[in-house]
Amino acid sequence: MAGVTFENITISYDSKVIIDNLSLKVEDGECFAILGPSACGKTTLMRALCGFKSLDSGQIHIGGKLVGSKDKWKSVAPEKRNVGVVFQDYAVWPHYSVFENVYYPLKKRKVPKEEAKKRALHAIEQVRMKGYEERMPAQLSGGQQQRVALARALVSSDQLMVLDEPISNLDANLREEMRFEIKELQRRTGITVIYITHDQEVALAIADRMAILDQKGYVRQVGVPEDVYRNPKDSSIYKFLGVSNFIPLERRGEGYALAGEGANEPFPCDVPQELRGAARLFAACRPVDISVGDDGPVKGFVKHVVYLGNLFEYRVLLGGREIRVQQDSHEAFKTGVPREERPCALSFRNLRFYGDEEGGTPS
Repeated sequence: MAGVTFENITISYDSKVIIDNLSLKVEDGECFAILGPSACGKTTLMRALCGFKSLDSGQIHIGGKLVGSKDKWKSVAPEKRNVGVVFQDYAVWPHYSVFENVYYPLKKRKVPKEEAKKRALHAIEQVRMKGYEERMPAQLSGGQQQRVALARALVSSDQLMVLDEPISNLDANLREEMRFEIKELQRRTGITVIYITHDQEVALAIADRMAILDQKGYVRQVGVPEDVYRNPKDSSIYKFLGVSNFIPLERRGEGYALAGEGANEPFPCDVPQELRGAARLFAACRPVDISVGDDGPVKGFVKHVVYLGNLFEYRVLLGGREIRVQQDSHEAFKTGVPREERPCALSFRNLRFYGDEEGGTPS
């Protein structure tokens, strides 16, 4: 297998810097997600790793071997980097059968026929496509075509696979199925996987560790998904990792109240010591961490009620600001669904506090 090290990488297109002095280390045999908004440089980083984009500065190592450098004579050609790649659009050749699609990279590398056939059939079995060897891509579903692309990447490299938004074109049910397939495939083979995505749910579900990039391509935080989700370093990461509410508060005496004219009712919260002197701050919470009912320490007003099957979502006016509240459907049916255009009471848990709503400086 092969770990990957990005060391002080800078990449630009013309005069525009896309990635600026980025450093990351991916451990051997882990599934590492690179997560960030569109146009933050994720795909550019992948292209540099695979050898499709040159570096302005820095180095890339795969398995301890230098493969990418500003000095072209030190860089390794893409076909010699031993990296399997799966793209967003599958890139499955429509005129080749499943077997021929998977066999082709081995043929190009002049692997002996019998060995190539054995490896291709094994890869097809690994992605649960045994029995489909003679099918053409037009006879396959989107999820099956993506499995073919995964098998082709497996025969291209048994060390490192790079997946660039590989399931974003699939429907919701197939996306959920494929993310577990990819994780299970990585566990069975032990291959190092770098998964590039803007989808927080996918990254949280499959990654052993993840790195979050901001809009400017800076690394904001690296860690295991549970820790990043529970302990985001700043408000921008909190906002990016799922639906969130940011409730503005103003200091009132020794405590805080909802910000806004006439909003003097105390807001029950335990503000961290380092923020207690702030004149203004934001209480951040997830919609599922708010309870709505007839009793509670904070008064609100229910504007909209939406039934989404497994949960209810409420839009609640709080101090002149609309927030989102989500409640499990079974609980809502048991306790009673709040009615629209009626006052309500709110309780909060798992509040986090920030001095701003947009995020601080990059790490």
